[in-house]
Formats: sequence, C-alpha cells, structure tokens
Amino acid sequence: MPTALRDILPGTRRLARQAGLLLGVSVLIGAFLFHVWTGLGQLPERWPTLLWNVYFSFIYAVFIVTSIRATMTVLEARVPLRSRRAVALHVGVLSVATVTAYGLATGFCKVLHGSSFSVRWQVLVVTATVTFMVTLVWSAFAYMNSFYQKLREAEAARYEARLSALRAQINPHFLFNAFNSIAALVRTRPGEAEAVVEDLSDLFRYALRASKDGGTATLGDELEAACRYLSVEKARYRGRLTVEIRVPEQLRPLPIPSMTLQPLVENAVQHGVGETQGDCTVSVTAERADGTLLLRVLDTGPGFDSTDLGDMLGEGSGLANVRERLELFFGEAAQMRLLPQGIELQIPLRGTAETRPRSAVEEHAFGSDEHAFGMTEAE
Repeated sequence: MPTALRDILPGTRRLARQAGLLLGVSVLIGAFLFHVWTGLGQLPERWPTLLWNVYFSFIYAVFIVTSIRATMTVLEARVPLRSRRAVALHVGVLSVATVTAYGLATGFCKVLHGSSFSVRWQVLVVTATVTFMVTLVWSAFAYMNSFYQKLREAEAARYEARLSALRAQINPHFLFNAFNSIAALVRTRPGEAEAVVEDLSDLFRYALRASKDGGTATLGDELEAACRYLSVEKARYRGRLTVEIRVPEQLRPLPIPSMTLQPLVENAVQHGVGETQGDCTVSVTAERADGTLLLRVLDTGPGFDSTDLGDMLGEGSGLANVRERLELFFGEAAQMRLLPQGIELQIPLRGTAETRPRSAVEEHAFGSDEHAFGMTEAE
C-alpha cells in the first residue's frame, strides 16, 4: 500500500465512523420529532416548523462538514498548499464536495421523510456560491500560511546548512604541513613533537566542538584555540614566528562566534611569515569601543597589495567564511575591514565583560617564560 494512502486511511475511517454516528443520531432525532409533532398542536404554529428547520440544518451540517473534512484530509496529504495550482485545485474540489454533500443531504432527508421534502434550486445556488467564496478565502489564508511556514523552514535549513559548512573549516594545507613538522621533530626533538601533537589534537577537538555546538564562544576560548594553532606553526617555522597578544583580561569573557579568530591568525601567518624569508611578528589586539569589540590580527610581513576586501576574500575561503558567519550572526552590524598589515573585525557585544585569569591552555601555548618561547604579550 502506498505511503500516502496509509496516511489518509486512518483519518478517513475515523471521519466515516463519526459521520455514521451523527447520521444515526439524526434518524433518532427525526423519529422523536415525528412522534412529538402531533403534541404541539396547542403551541404556536411556527414551533413545529422551527424544530424541523433546526433538525434539517443539523443533517445538512453533518453531511457538509464531514465532506469538507474528508476532502481536506485527502487533499492535504496528496496536494499540499504549496503552489497557486494547488490552491485552485483545493477551491474547486472543496466547492464540488460541498455541493455534492448538499445534494446527498437532500436525498437523505427525502428518504427519511418522503418525496414531499423539497429544496428550492435558489437555495442550492446560494449555498454553492457561499461555499465557493468561503473556500476561496480559507484556501488563500492556508496557502499564505503554508508559504510563509515553508519559507521560514527553508531559511532556517539554509542558515543551519551554511553555518555548518562554515564552522570549523581548517585549511588542509595546515594539517599537511603540521604532520611534516611533526615527522621532522620526531627524529631530532621527540619531546617537542609530542607537544605539537597535543596542540594539534586540542585544536581539532575545539573545532569539532564548535562544529557541533554552532553557537558562540568566549574571546578567551578563541584565544586558546589560536594559541594552539600558533604553537603548531612555531614548530614549523623554527623561531621565525613571534606572537604578541594585547587582549585585556576583562574582555576575554565576551562572547563571539566560535572559530572566528583562528582563520584570521592563519591568514596572518600565511601572508606574514609565509611570504618573507626573515622573522615575522603576528599580533592579536582587542578593545571595546561604543558597544562593539574591535579585534585586530596584524603581521609584519610584506602587507597586502590591495585594500579591496573583495580581492582579499577571493584568495581563500578562511576570511570569506568568517565574514559570512558574522553576517549570519549579526547582519550588517558586524564589519570586516582589510588593513595594510592585517584584518580588523567589528563585532557587536552581547553580554558583559568579566575578569578571568589566563587559562592553562594559554599558559602552555606561551610557556612560563614567554620570551624564551618566542611569544610576547604586550600590556
């Protein structure tokens, strides 16, 4: 049995049982009224007519409501209101079903009460017209509701899909180079190789958690992930890379989208130490201004040839992903600017700052003696 038919049958059977029960009640009410009819002679003449009108209205309501509900059950399962053609089909079928139900109700009443029961054709025309108009208005509202619901669902699905695709995208070239560095260190400095493996593992663990959570992290968490990344890169560049962190302690609890800082740091390493033969310094600074967080990642490399951010975004997906994720989170309130020596982010603040001591991860990344490790943090 087709799946759609299996979905329809339970509702149709339930409606049939309800309709049968109501029709049985109608027969009993009719029999009761027939026997009571003669006892109303002493009452005003309009009373019998009024009672019969109520009775017949009940029968018509049973037929029409049951017909509409059964038709809607089938139509919604087979032809959802997702197009103008579907709306037209719903209006036409429901109108025909209602008029048919009206005719069936008339026939039922004639069977119960003889051929003397009749309905004027004008009543049938009025019923069909009113039914068509009501069905048209209802279908239009149902279509609008379905359209906007589908639009919201599609927007939510597209948002989640884009966010999932943009989260935690670590450059595969970085992984390739990290493994090469580890392979070289294993033979000469196994202790340092072990530390690099731990940093790499922690970095990917953070990226995996960010890809699952999909929300925000604190600036301090992002600094930890960036420090892990820089520790791995330092093993690769053998002392040519120096890092400066200028992030006040009170700003580190501020929430920002996860996996925002690491792509910026990666970009600075690639365009800084990666494009020069000498030493290079990568600096990360943050400050609070006018309800926003200004986050800058700069390097002392050759700089950028163009200040056009569009050209820069075309060179790789890292910065483009960051900008798109900021747009998804904050819209136009968040900004990314290309500076001569790096990138600046302007992120709207959501939350209050608190003071937090430096984490063990950051201590590990910098070492107890920061100058000996090759990274300096300016106050």
